[in-house]
Amino acid sequence: MTVAAARMGALSMAAALLVYGGLSVPAPPALRGVELSIGLLILLSIGWKWSLAVASGHALRTSPDREWMSVAVAAFAWLLWVPLLRGAALGWDAVDILRDVVPLLYLFLPVLLVPALRAAGRTAVRALAGGLGIAGLLLALRWWRQADWGFGAIGQRAMADGGAYLLNAPAVLFAAVVLPATALSLIGIGGRFRHWLAAIPCTVGGALCLAALAGAVHRTALGLALLALALIALWWAGRQAWLALPLLIGLGLAAAVGGDALVGAWQQAAEKTRLTGINARWEEAAAVIEHAVASPWALLFGDGWGARIANPAVGGWRVSYTHTLASYSLLKTGLCGLVALAAYLGALVRPWCGLLAADPPLALAVVPPLAMALCLHTSFKYLDTGVILSLMLLAAECRKGLSDS
Repeated sequence: MTVAAARMGALSMAAALLVYGGLSVPAPPALRGVELSIGLLILLSIGWKWSLAVASGHALRTSPDREWMSVAVAAFAWLLWVPLLRGAALGWDAVDILRDVVPLLYLFLPVLLVPALRAAGRTAVRALAGGLGIAGLLLALRWWRQADWGFGAIGQRAMADGGAYLLNAPAVLFAAVVLPATALSLIGIGGRFRHWLAAIPCTVGGALCLAALAGAVHRTALGLALLALALIALWWAGRQAWLALPLLIGLGLAAAVGGDALVGAWQQAAEKTRLTGINARWEEAAAVIEHAVASPWALLFGDGWGARIANPAVGGWRVSYTHTLASYSLLKTGLCGLVALAAYLGALVRPWCGLLAADPPLALAVVPPLAMALCLHTSFKYLDTGVILSLMLLAAECRKGLSDS
């Protein structure tokens, strides 16, 4: 793909993210006009020829230009067709099958998106990072609007997530880290007045996202975000020693302005942990394992896309999801699918390590949303998870991001 086409694709993907953040929800109840628009923008950024080559397995015949690509294409081909055929053979509802296939496409979005945007290089990285950051901020603002802008409730009471679960989107958690990290990078790299001025909206946007997570008592997400920000701040302080002073001043102001809210939020998180633990994840995993070992076919190949299970995490209702990627994959794709998925995710570790060496702030910024999505939450099924993975891989290849001017 030419540089111009790749740049247009990056802008199209950024536009899709803005529409997602401003008008859509992480898990749409139905396919509406907004979701169709997002899908069309994504298709414009990828192109139909490569998409068909990957879906049909023809891409396996091409020479992979990156080590992770051949593993990813093979894993995607297995996870697309084998569970799809098994689900169809077992007679699962077509809508349920589609609800599983679309998240698979999101999870493997790097296979489709990275080759299409690679020629754009740094432009693609900035488009995806900016699109994700703004999308996360828009989702957080929409949540604040439905919460009647109740900033004073932080630390006083747990605020409702709302029916759309806007804060579950990985883009919100990414924005909570990347926006303050960008502000710090602007100050650390530039030091001019315009850089300080540009850092203000980034800081405010990040604070709004962090405050939303605190208000809704998203304890693990908030803890991961604060840990990532602390590591980024330490990295910058080690690189630019003079930054220690504004960092300490910022912490002092935050403690002075919102100290009571911060203490209250911490107490609420501790109380929620005492009352709910890990939200019946162990019981859910035990139910999936018990179901899988009942049949050698289910153990090896799963019940296919569209399968449902009586899930103890939601009161025993028969649903088509579980709350962790591992149990979800075991139920739908069996041990063979788990191996394919592990191979794919394992192949992405080396690029992340390269990004960590080249651009620690961006490498650390992608960790909280990916840790939540791949280990702890249903957000592995959301569009923004695949975009964050794509951003990570593109940034690792061009080795530029938040820490570069």
